[in-house]
Amino acid sequence: MLEAKHLKKVYKPKKGVPVYALDDVSLVLPDTGMVFILGKSGSGKSTLLNVLGGLDKYDEGEIIIKGVSSAKFKQKHFDSYRNTYIGFIFQEYNILDEFSIGANIALAIELQGRKPANDEINKILADVDLSGMGNRKPNELSGGQKQRVAIARALVKNPQIIMADEPTGALDSKTGKQVFDTLKKLSKEKLVIIVSHDREFSEQYADRIIELADGKIISDMEYQDDGNVGEVLEPGLNFKENEIEIPEDYVLTEEDTKAINDYLTKRKNGHKVRLGIISHGKQGTSGGKFVDTDESKIKRHTGDDFKLIKSKLSLKNAFKMGANSMNHKKGRLVFTIILSIIAFSLFGVASTVSNYNHVNTVVSSLSDSGIKYIAFQKGVNEYPNDNNVYFNRYNKYFTEKELNSISNDVGENFKGALAMQTTLRELYDTSNVNSYFGECGRIYSVVTYTKDELKNNFGYSVKGEMPQNSDEIAISRFSFELFKKCGFTFKNAENKDEKLTINNEYDLIGKQLNIDWSTNGKSVQKVYTITAIVDTNFDMERYGDYLFNTK
Repeated sequence: MLEAKHLKKVYKPKKGVPVYALDDVSLVLPDTGMVFILGKSGSGKSTLLNVLGGLDKYDEGEIIIKGVSSAKFKQKHFDSYRNTYIGFIFQEYNILDEFSIGANIALAIELQGRKPANDEINKILADVDLSGMGNRKPNELSGGQKQRVAIARALVKNPQIIMADEPTGALDSKTGKQVFDTLKKLSKEKLVIIVSHDREFSEQYADRIIELADGKIISDMEYQDDGNVGEVLEPGLNFKENEIEIPEDYVLTEEDTKAINDYLTKRKNGHKVRLGIISHGKQGTSGGKFVDTDESKIKRHTGDDFKLIKSKLSLKNAFKMGANSMNHKKGRLVFTIILSIIAFSLFGVASTVSNYNHVNTVVSSLSDSGIKYIAFQKGVNEYPNDNNVYFNRYNKYFTEKELNSISNDVGENFKGALAMQTTLRELYDTSNVNSYFGECGRIYSVVTYTKDELKNNFGYSVKGEMPQNSDEIAISRFSFELFKKCGFTFKNAENKDEKLTINNEYDLIGKQLNIDWSTNGKSVQKVYTITAIVDTNFDMERYGDYLFNTK
């Protein structure tokens, strides 16, 4: 049924030497019988059980299940293997307190992909002497009854193997014997593997005892009956540990007397007496001894009848189990909530940062502010000094490719605008003016756009004519309003300064501006004639009195 070949399991601590929990363990287990695995704490007995049951992974070797190797199994295969062939019984019972006894068993049935039926649940409870307790909660049962519920739950899927890890460790001797009696009865049709520290119970119940030390098998013995069996006719005598139970109104027969004398003789001579053994459908006692296990007599499988059943669980029960777990571990619940908040917060920040697009953010902000037009200026880092520091040079031309790229990134149509040469800061003494100067305060030099193109492409209106020569300029309406507010001085025919009274745009057209600027560290001065005033639709009323505050 189950075979282990050269199993190794090594725990490697960060500091210290590796610990071999299993060190080249090989064994063959039959289809039925009661097998005890004994050993001191740390001997590897629980590790062996967990590895055989697919709860823990081995580092080397393989497990043969009904003739099929698990060497290539993935985790999902081990899950299905446990769900199909293994029924686990744990020392701490592992019963779900939020479910009734019947619901605990029904849940195990549901994991098999079957719909629980009351008749099936009641029959399983009867098999472990718990009839009528289906509606009780686990906290209403004794330790022995809880362990029998665990056994009943393990029997739901009719497993071929029952694995029990210290099933009587939390029980008294009398209750423990009741549990072993139940498991012994099951071992007639199933393989029952028990990890235990109780040698007395193992010698009384085991069909085979495997003892481990330091991860190795140091002893493997099977019980051999001496053939001297005292049989009792039905209804029969019940031989117990320190007494013989005689049924009511029962008359002893000659066979009964022989069986009683045989029992007393074996006890007197110190022989191990197997109690409660069913032989040919009858109860009685037998004497025998443990001898070395002959694994060659154990039947091997070919894998023809190997199959796996996937586990299934409804969302409702899964949620109920999870909620109950958090309710019983409130400290862990609080810690989990805090970690979840931190994790989701970090995830949100990371998602925001990774998806942040500064271009889209700026465009959205401008759009929300009601700004219909924006202008770009290109700067290039060039002319490094002795310290390899680059100076940012502006007023560079955009290529057609760059304009297309900007249009695609922003999602708006961009075209070449008026060439921006200098600002109004050089036109007058700014110490007397407290004003804002933005893109709309630029002075525009020679352009190739016509008045119609400015109107159609940008929505601009033009008073006058656009510059055609290098000594002509067009200024924005913003600049015009600034001159109107602050004053404009020009050279008259007598070459004297004269202050111009400005009533409309045409008062400035034809007037000359003497503009100074610096290029490559050299001062440049040039006289320009104003030929046009371009209205760029700048909303000057938006800034109120702050725009041309001359105080």
